[in-house]
Amino acid sequence: MVSIENGCRALTVWRQPLRGLIVLLVTIVLAGVHAPQASGQSSEGERESVTLEGSHTDIQFLAARTVLIKAKVADDVFAAGRDVTFESATVKNAVVAGYDVEFRSGNATDMIAAAANLKISGAIEDDLVAAARSMRITSQGTIGGDARLAAETIDLEGRISGSVRAAARRITISGEIAGKADLLAERIVIAPGANIAGDLIYRSGAKPEIAEGATIGGEIRRVEVDMPDPRSFARAIVGIGLLIVFSWALAMLLLIAVVQLVFPNFISDAAGDLQDHPWSNLGFGVAIHLLAVVLGGLFFASIVGIPIGAALTMATAVVWLLGLVTVSACIGLFVRGRLRRPVDIRPLGRIGWAIAGAIILGLIALVPFVGVVVVGLAVAAGFGAAAAELWGRLRTT
Repeated sequence: MVSIENGCRALTVWRQPLRGLIVLLVTIVLAGVHAPQASGQSSEGERESVTLEGSHTDIQFLAARTVLIKAKVADDVFAAGRDVTFESATVKNAVVAGYDVEFRSGNATDMIAAAANLKISGAIEDDLVAAARSMRITSQGTIGGDARLAAETIDLEGRISGSVRAAARRITISGEIAGKADLLAERIVIAPGANIAGDLIYRSGAKPEIAEGATIGGEIRRVEVDMPDPRSFARAIVGIGLLIVFSWALAMLLLIAVVQLVFPNFISDAAGDLQDHPWSNLGFGVAIHLLAVVLGGLFFASIVGIPIGAALTMATAVVWLLGLVTVSACIGLFVRGRLRRPVDIRPLGRIGWAIAGAIILGLIALVPFVGVVVVGLAVAAGFGAAAAELWGRLRTT
């Protein structure tokens, strides 16, 4: 059986990094728009490199091939480039996207980062949300809050004052985690000198490699991560499809019953004419439909004629519905005539035979290719009979 609860728990590891990546996409766009704000360089120089120095009280947007931040910024910093480096920088919140991103020294309140290679040696006072190919928090790096990480390889050598949730192919912990560590990985290594004050929760097929000298203050427990069975998806899709088809068929049968109940004489007369003159009604139905399509196209081609075209389309749809009920009633009455002697039929009986005819049409439609063609021609003939009956009644009023 698939464990939906465990699967959802595993996916929560990725929720914060993905949310951060959405912010980063906006960052790249905004940085490209606002890049000229960065430290008075030429337009050509800004595309190659940007260096932010000094003190700033407002928000900073930086974008270039190489971005170097050595400033004190009282507001947020948004930076995008191939190489983005923070050196002795003090910023409020850092939102960064790049190939090589390094927080070399300084401090930030929070950081959201996406990079191919991410290295943190400075101080993040609160939370870190990051996604990268390779990620390293060095022994000089500190995270004052929680860390939400996703990468191919993660090396945690510094101190994290909160908890860690991480997903990677390999996770190595040799530093200190004051809270719990919730890890999803193929390989988990707890190196000598590592200290995890809380629980070690791992979601992996292999046990964590815990070296001598590593300390884990809480319990070590494994959470099963059951991958969904593709066959269960297939069964679910088939089940949903069958439910949709059943619901649609039930709605159509109910609609046919309502039309038969509301217009019993009209349907009866049209069905009788269809039974007596099937081919002429088929030709008339095809001709009327083609005429309606041509006229509708002409009306929709002009702004003035759009309301008329819309009205014509709706009227055609109504007649098609009457045609479907007509051919269903005709088939039902035909079958009834073969089963018993023709006698007067009560209103409920007419509804029942119309529904039976519709079910027969549905069964014929299940025959590959031929069934669809036969049902299409039958409904077209019913459309012709209904249109002829409607025209005849309008002429006599």
